[in-house]
Amino acid sequence: MKIKVSQEKLNEALSKVRNAVPAKSSLPILSSILITAEDGLLKLTSTDLRMTIEQELEECEIEEEGRVTLRAHLFSNLLSNLPKGDVIMRSVGETSVVVKSGRTEVKYVTMPPDEFPPVMFVDDVEPIIISESLLLDMFRKVAFAVCTEESRYALTGVLFEINDGNLTVVATDGKRMSLRREKECVPVKRNVRITIPERTVKELMNQMDGTGDIKVFDGESRVSFVFNKTRLTSSLIEGTFPNYEVVIPRDYSKHVIIKTDEWKYVLKRAEAMKSMSVNVYVQKGRMDIEVKNPEVGEFTDTLEVEYDGDEVKTGFNIEYLVDIVDHVTTDKLVLSLKDGSSPCVIKPLTPEAEGDERYINIIMPVKL
Repeated sequence: MKIKVSQEKLNEALSKVRNAVPAKSSLPILSSILITAEDGLLKLTSTDLRMTIEQELEECEIEEEGRVTLRAHLFSNLLSNLPKGDVIMRSVGETSVVVKSGRTEVKYVTMPPDEFPPVMFVDDVEPIIISESLLLDMFRKVAFAVCTEESRYALTGVLFEINDGNLTVVATDGKRMSLRREKECVPVKRNVRITIPERTVKELMNQMDGTGDIKVFDGESRVSFVFNKTRLTSSLIEGTFPNYEVVIPRDYSKHVIIKTDEWKYVLKRAEAMKSMSVNVYVQKGRMDIEVKNPEVGEFTDTLEVEYDGDEVKTGFNIEYLVDIVDHVTTDKLVLSLKDGSSPCVIKPLTPEAEGDERYINIIMPVKL
């Protein structure tokens, strides 16, 4: 193989595949990236066997086609410190690669490209084509609620579901649940229900720029996402994601309308008290916030709210509340309560309805 490519373009492509390189592995080849030059394209591929990222690069002069491997961290360190300009790469047999830029020349000892594991992409199904900006927004609004306990493996990802033309993503850790649903711009008529690992969702959020469309190819045990000349393939979470519909309360009659930004800043001030929980006392026209930490002190604050119902005193994990208000983009939100010992429901307030059903958050209360 012999190619010439821009240092900036190559460095950018390498940065997009590096996150799939494992920090440690029993297979030494996985610490390398596979570089393939064929059919007028340069492809960089990395994998940890659970997630694979392939990046295409068209702006490349290919003098000789071929494949080589390079240890990711060594090549990345070199590329990021090379000056702007052309980089020339050529293979020397199957175990050496020469990289040249200006007066700098490095000869790397490499592993044979045939040792790089074959990538099992999903491409034998009709793709689900979604606006990249929509999927990015949906993932951001629920990813914080993913369970981090490996003992609850089925909850360590985000549910991606298409049912009767509705796209729904859900995350829960058993103490809270966040759901984002969209009925528009979902052209696929077939139903889909898969659980995508948290790491994959975070990598997608990191790489998507919100422009254009993304293609989703779902399989029985894997899923592939194609966007911006990137193809990311991931194993799926095995196990059954719980029925989220039965968790959503439908009979709440106490609805508190709160200005989003005002509540956000009160909660963040309260969070500075380093306490896990916050007491919430709702009465006509006001909400009192109270935090007590024996090692730090006491915090109280009051908000004006739109509410004319019975008094309710309850408590919640303050971090959970902050996570939600950080992702509500409307001027006001609706906090729905039943009593002090039942979960609360938080939704954005829209002119069309008392609570936007497209974004629903549920939090279990804590003991006062």
